[in-house]
This record gives sequence, C-alpha cells and structure tokens, in this order.
Amino acid sequence: MRGLGRTGAAGLLLLLLSAAPSGAQTGDEKLKGLLDELNTLIDKGGAQNLADPWFLQDLRALADRYGETWPVVLLDHSFDSRSTLPKAPWEIRRGQMKMDWTRGLRSRVEVAGQARARSDEEVARDIIGGILGQALGGKTARTADPSEPALALAALRISNAFQLQAEITARDMPGDAQGGLELGVYQTGNAGYRLVLVPKAGGGATVTLLAVSSRGTTRVIDSADYSGSFTDDQPMTVTLSRRSDGTMSAAVGDTELFSASDQSFRDDFGGALIANRGGDYAVKWMTIRGTV
Repeated sequence: MRGLGRTGAAGLLLLLLSAAPSGAQTGDEKLKGLLDELNTLIDKGGAQNLADPWFLQDLRALADRYGETWPVVLLDHSFDSRSTLPKAPWEIRRGQMKMDWTRGLRSRVEVAGQARARSDEEVARDIIGGILGQALGGKTARTADPSEPALALAALRISNAFQLQAEITARDMPGDAQGGLELGVYQTGNAGYRLVLVPKAGGGATVTLLAVSSRGTTRVIDSADYSGSFTDDQPMTVTLSRRSDGTMSAAVGDTELFSASDQSFRDDFGGALIANRGGDYAVKWMTIRGTV
C-alpha cells in the first residue's frame, strides 16, 4: 500500500493551503511559509518512520512543484530545423530570418550608416506597432531589403507570470549600436513586454525592458548596462522573468541586471516574439515557463 498516493497527497496539500492563516502576508509569503513547515514535517516523518515512505515521497514531490515560481513548461523549443524555416509554433512574419545549423534562427539586418538614431517610441511604433499589427492580421510578403527589420512570432498561451530564457549569439556589425535584438511576449493589439538588447560601441550592451501599449506607445520599466562580451559570437543565456506580484527582472548569464515592479498587464499573453531591428543575431533555443 502506498499511503494516500498522489491524489491523496494533492488533496492534503490543497487542504493545507486553503486552511493557511491570512494575516498580513502576501500570497507568495504565505505559500513559502506553509511549504517550509510542510517540508519540516515531511523530514520528521521520514526520520521517525511516522508515515508510509511512498506517501512522503509523493507529498514532497508535490510540495516541490507548488514551491516553484513557474512550475509549468509552456515552450521548450530548439531552433534545429533542417529547412530554412523554423518549426512550429514559430513563423517568420517580417524580413529575413533563416535557419543556421550552427547558430539556430539567424537574422542579419543592416543599419544605414546615415540613419539618425530613433527613440524607443519611434522604433516600437515601426517594428512592434505597425509590423506586429500587420503580422497578427496576416502574413506579409517578404522582400530582399537587407535593412528591413525581421520578426518571428510563436502563438501560444503564456501566463501573466512567466520566465522566458533564450540562448543567443551576436556578431559585430556596422551600425548595430543603432539596432538591437528584442525578445518578449505580446497580447492582442500588440501590447506586451519587450526586452531590448543593444550593443554598445565600446563593448557590452544596454539592456532595456519596455512596456508597449496597444496604441504603440512605450514606457521604459528599467534599463542597465551589461559589461560582459556581447558581439563575440559566444553563446549567452538571456532571461526575462515576471512573478505573480508583478516583479520583473532581466539577466544575462548569471548576472541579474535589474529588478522592478510593473502592473501594466494583468491578463495572460498570446505569444512570444523575436525581433531584429538591426544587427547580426541568432537564437539557438528558447524556453518559457509559467503557472498554467
């Protein structure tokens, strides 16, 4: 006999959660405190043989799952297609993005040497507003213009709290300090979050988190400089996280660049995006974890 088993363990944990005292703590704080106490009881039960070990094992696994901030894998995609186009759910909706068997999904967008630097709002209206709006309404004909921004979309449900991770590479390219790579999530009407990585002329990169409204206007949530190597074609992992309380953070590798709170969007998101506004970038893989 295996005690209460997984169904019983789930029922017991949910009963404990519903009976937790409210107090002045937030939901996350209460859950953490409850799980800490539960794990202590599980340790005691195992040490003193107070319960079926199989039941304790099931209960610990369930407690570990509830203790994860983003327990559900929503997307686990490797850009390893043998054709020129990525596999579903990704679609190229603008510009030129092609599969590179060594680097993943690669795009190379030229930046005109005489082009004036544009503000984040102007870029968002162009790339994220108009282009994404057209893309969501239907595919557009691709051209061979090397300066046309590139955009790829993956339509899938993403919970409001999420963690997006991607392995990217970047190569030095003239004018790339006026371009940049964007990773993010979007809702109907183009709204959503965009993490923008722009190479700096002296090395490293500027990393900026934008909130983009359905009207195409942008607001900077936070920004920081990354001092590590950026355009040396070496793989780096970029992370964009959002917790249930609205706390958002960005990291490159093990370096967290900033943490800020934002409540611009409370609903789930409808997909993920990769956009190249100028430069030579590739994405090898992307994973997205969430809560549902």
